[in-house]
Order: sequence, then C-alpha cells, then structure tokens
Amino acid sequence: MTAGLDRKDTTAIVENAHWRLGYRQDARYPGCLILSSQRCASDLNELDAASLADLGAQLSFAERLLKHCYAPHRVVFYKLGFSAGFSFHFHIAPITRALLGEIAAHPRYSDAPDGNDAILFLSREYGERALTPEERQAQEIEIARLRETANELLSPSPHAPSQPT
Repeated sequence: MTAGLDRKDTTAIVENAHWRLGYRQDARYPGCLILSSQRCASDLNELDAASLADLGAQLSFAERLLKHCYAPHRVVFYKLGFSAGFSFHFHIAPITRALLGEIAAHPRYSDAPDGNDAILFLSREYGERALTPEERQAQEIEIARLRETANELLSPSPHAPSQPT
C-alpha cells in the first residue's frame, strides 16, 4: 500500500495496484473503513490471482492500523456489495468496549452484543445518512490521522536491522 492517492478522493487512506483502503463516507464512528478492489467485481472469484494473493496482507494492514489508532477490543470485517453499481468490498471497524456498552444499553439491541449487533448498530446508528458540516470536519480529522499513521506503519523504521540482499 502506498500513500500515492488521488486527492479528489477525500476518503482514501492508502492504495496499491489491487486495493484501496478508505474511510466510510457516511461514518460518524471513528475508524470505519472500507477495503475495495481496484477492479470492478461482484465476487472474490472474479479477481485475478495477484489481487487475491494481496488481500490477506491488506486486511491485516487495516487491522493493524485500527489497533494502532484506536486500541479496540476487536476489529470486525464484513463483505458487502449487494447494491447496484458497487463492487464487493469489505467494511472494517474497530469495536471498543465502550461501543459494546452503548449497544447493550440500547433498547433495540441485545444486552450481550456480538459482532452482528456491532455491525448493525454501526450502520444504523452511526451511518446511513448524510454528515452534518461538524461531522464532516470530525471525519476529515480522522482521515488525516489515519493517513499519517498508515504512512508511519508503511515506512521502514530507521532503527530496524537491515534486510539481507
């Protein structure tokens, strides 16, 4: 993944030839990401071997980024892409104990929430509507933070031992 991004895409965090990691456009909850294929596809079996070979590394990087930035209890991944005009993609979200407490306190959700409850709660309560100007500004701050951290995680450490050639 690199930070060589199209700056017209304000939600992009990092991308490479196969995958783009970006911020969910309607997300109010910090750290809700989307990993999408650079290739238009409805299912995994439509991707080429190189894209499939790179997928695990990109999911792992997204998890590492979220753990570094938010120290969540868990990170959840879920594959979507049912809506017309969208390729399949993975939603990736940091689930904190505070969020689980918020879900448990909500009357429409289980008092012992699991990953499914977290996914639904994030979509219904923290997404699925246009952002206010204040929410947009908060999201821009999170995106900048994630980009900076991603660049740090992707940069070789000056103190790391040199790799054999």
